Amino acid sequence: MARRRWEPQPRPPFVEGERLFIPCTGGGPSASRLVTYPPPLEIEERTGLYVLNDDGEEGEWVYEFVPRQD
Repeated sequence: MARRRWEPQPRPPFVEGERLFIPCTGGGPSASRLVTYPPPLEIEERTGLYVLNDDGEEGEWVYEFVPRQD
């Protein structure tokens, strides 16, 4: 009997209001942000701004931190 190889199934599309973690890059205070779908394009922080980089598939999105230029 041949063994069946497991293959990942595609994720169903996000539903409005669904919660998701989006990783953060750029040295800001957070490693990830918990947001609802659709995620905000920008999130203000005391020390800067997270900007959503939504290039690619939804699972590849990241928030990039832009520090304030005070």
